[in-house]
Amino acid sequence: MNDQHNEESSFSYLKYIKILSVFLVLIALTASAYFTLHLGIFTVQEINISGNTKINEKEILKRSGLIQGQSSIFFFEDSVEENILKNPWVKDVSVTKEFPKKVNIQLNEEESYCLLFDENEELYYISKDAKRLGPANFDQGLDFPVLIGEGINDPDLVKEAIQLLELSSESKVLNWSTISEIHLDSIYGINLFTVDKKRIEFDTKNIVDKWRKVEKIITHAELIGIEGKYINISLDNMGVVNFDLPVVETDTEEDG
Repeated sequence: MNDQHNEESSFSYLKYIKILSVFLVLIALTASAYFTLHLGIFTVQEINISGNTKINEKEILKRSGLIQGQSSIFFFEDSVEENILKNPWVKDVSVTKEFPKKVNIQLNEEESYCLLFDENEELYYISKDAKRLGPANFDQGLDFPVLIGEGINDPDLVKEAIQLLELSSESKVLNWSTISEIHLDSIYGINLFTVDKKRIEFDTKNIVDKWRKVEKIITHAELIGIEGKYINISLDNMGVVNFDLPVVETDTEEDG
């Protein structure tokens, strides 16, 4: 009987210890939550944003969902980054916590490469990767070549047009700064217009080879003192050129 009584006492004691332990843990968690939420030990007091020149801080904060005075424990960096990346100007972003009260947001923004005149007759910046970034404005500049035409919604045509601009950035004959517009057409392909009113028809495919032929045509025309105003290089095996010949004035003797 004594052994049984002792076993029952030990079991009751262990049960009491377990209940007490659980109770103490709950008290600790409650106290921790109280200090965290009410005394502001881990609340966000400072949000530092850097790397932004095209996106204002209000837009970044709105997308991040971060609020000063909010607990820094109850948000996750990955979800904040994912929300900020929804802005097309954001190339990548890094969000880091500095406990207890500081959050850092570091942005890397996209760069405008050219303009696109869309189906709603609005100008948009696009990146070198053909990503539409946002409406064009005077503050960020309008001095870019423009992609225009019904083929602007064809990703392949847009990529080929950007490829032409990349080639022009390294060209001494037909430079990026001399290109005014690139017309994209689902049937006729790509037509390039320069600021001095040259028109060059590329069609599509083999853009690099066709570009080299255009450079040779322009270089040769300059060497012999004439200017090609219209160049059709749409066929791989030939090119059609319309030259703007100089007017030669001649003196004539008047009778009398």
